[in-house]
Amino acid sequence: MFRARANPAGLLVSKPKLLKRSYCSDYHPIPRIRLLGPTLWSLTACSTIYLGCAAYEVYQDAQRAKAKESRWTHGKPFQTFEELEHFRDREATGTTLYRPSRSTSERPELSDPQRLTMGIMGLTAGTHLASSIMPAMMSHLVHTPRLSSNYTLLTSVFGHAGLMHLGLNLYGMFYFIPSAAYSPTFKGSNAHLTAFYLSAGILSSLAQHVTAVWPRRTAGMSSLGASGALFALLGIVGISSPNTQVGMIFLPGSLPIGEAMACIALFDAIGILVRYPYLRLGHGAHLGGLAFGAAYVKYGGDKNIWRPGRRIVFKAMRSLGLL
Repeated sequence: MFRARANPAGLLVSKPKLLKRSYCSDYHPIPRIRLLGPTLWSLTACSTIYLGCAAYEVYQDAQRAKAKESRWTHGKPFQTFEELEHFRDREATGTTLYRPSRSTSERPELSDPQRLTMGIMGLTAGTHLASSIMPAMMSHLVHTPRLSSNYTLLTSVFGHAGLMHLGLNLYGMFYFIPSAAYSPTFKGSNAHLTAFYLSAGILSSLAQHVTAVWPRRTAGMSSLGASGALFALLGIVGISSPNTQVGMIFLPGSLPIGEAMACIALFDAIGILVRYPYLRLGHGAHLGGLAFGAAYVKYGGDKNIWRPGRRIVFKAMRSLGLL
């Protein structure tokens, strides 16, 4: 799980350079790193994603309630948000990891989190394949702090620098997305996990962007990759299940996930301040994603962010007659 920095993408984005000859009339100063614009864009995008995913889940819950026996709703739509939450809690008690198949010869159907995992992996792999066929796409997938594009804070989450970079992150998705989905924070909610994954990708990209103000030669270089979002999932799993044993890539053996998180945080914190030779990693994205995931569990992201978002969209949809 790595976020690449300054890979071939640097060749696909033209960046103005400072001309050294003082007598030249074409003076092009290097643009300053913007902070306010990307920060406001990130907060707006994350809020929109969360409210959109919450609205989808609320609507789906209401539709399922209508299809259930009349004893749930007495033939009427839910009048309060608490009624909807009570229905969802009752539904969650019957949730299983696998849906029963229709016959003994059929394989069990994938659960919702497993389908989400396959969907994110497919979208990521498909994006890499498309960018390999159409290299011009890379200019929309790579985030370069010195350029004015803000949307690449999100699209860069789905771009990868090569097959090894892609393979490592796909492995991380396969392991961490289902593990996080069944944590007490998400409780199997695909909509909540989708909102978190996309927002974690944006905020970890923003963290990498912020490190570009550090006065180093490589500070403002391009970056791309899903590892910031994956490190946020690592933070979710690590805080929720601190005794889980995990292995470190390229290192033998395993260790408790809490110790692994501490080692990763120290490694990336040093990497932000001092460039490791021959390693071009997005240390800011890794550290930012890990901190976001850990804080999301510690400070009750489910109760303080997701549930209030569901309440807001429930009231809005009720007032518009959509429920």
